[in-house]
Amino acid sequence: EAAEAAKPWGVAIGAAIVVNIVTLSGVIFVVPFFSKLAAKFPVPLTVGVNSFASGAILSAAFFLMFYEATHLIKPEGSTEAQQTAWWGSAILLGFLSAYLLDIMFSAIQPLAAKADDPKTADDAKTTTITEVDEAALGKPALPVADAQTQGRILVGVLLGDFMHNLVDGIFIGFAFMACGTATGWTITAATVAHEVGQEIADYLVLTNPTQGNLKPLMALALNFVSGLSVILGVIIVLAQGAEDNFSNGILLAFGGGIYVHIGAAECMSRCTAVARTLLLRLMAIGIFIIGAIVIGVVLVSHEHCVAGGGGHAHAH
Repeated sequence: EAAEAAKPWGVAIGAAIVVNIVTLSGVIFVVPFFSKLAAKFPVPLTVGVNSFASGAILSAAFFLMFYEATHLIKPEGSTEAQQTAWWGSAILLGFLSAYLLDIMFSAIQPLAAKADDPKTADDAKTTTITEVDEAALGKPALPVADAQTQGRILVGVLLGDFMHNLVDGIFIGFAFMACGTATGWTITAATVAHEVGQEIADYLVLTNPTQGNLKPLMALALNFVSGLSVILGVIIVLAQGAEDNFSNGILLAFGGGIYVHIGAAECMSRCTAVARTLLLRLMAIGIFIIGAIVIGVVLVSHEHCVAGGGGHAHAH
């Protein structure tokens, strides 16, 4: 009962609420000034937001999550080879989870696009801002999405967002419970950094007439509701407790794989798609480095976590 009382329910759920509020990032585009700014400078905005998010999220994954998982995935009687297999398999499954979800969504609701132009939900996310840019440059706009295409996009974006916010909540809860308040807020900061980029991209997808075709307020509301899963993730991991190192290690490795997908396959791919000049590419690298440093510096003095909140120093 004492251990139960010591669980950081208040601060962990508070951090999750902070992350959930970030789902409303798209509200800035409701303000006329930012709407005009985004329309006037869509490419620099896309490059800046996504490169920073990529640097921050990959920094958290490689400097903390994967490293922590190696200390926790050590079931009694297992060999180093078995531990490595568990660790690597969880990471790869996490990386592939977005693609697997997309396959399921596509199977449930067949693509409405032409047979020679098959686009997945992830493809739509990646190309949306480019398509908006092309429209801003005076190129022909694509036709308004039909009901089937709209449904596929909504399911892909919102359910995908629900799943990865759930994992974010698990990370945050584990960090506060087993690693302490400082590391918990570090994970929260990394989550907020990549959430801003992702939620802005999600908002643009949901409101784009060629994809989600939603009104701004409806898009914001649905994004907020899907993001509530971050609180559920915190509740799940705190209810489970810190005694099960193996399960927590698997969750960290799995979630780290998801972070790699978000940071590398989604955020940086958007930069690659729109950064067509040397200056923009250099800007992307510079801002990526800043994002990585922001998280990395905080982790320099990090102590690796063990069940019960203890720890011993490692040179990070």
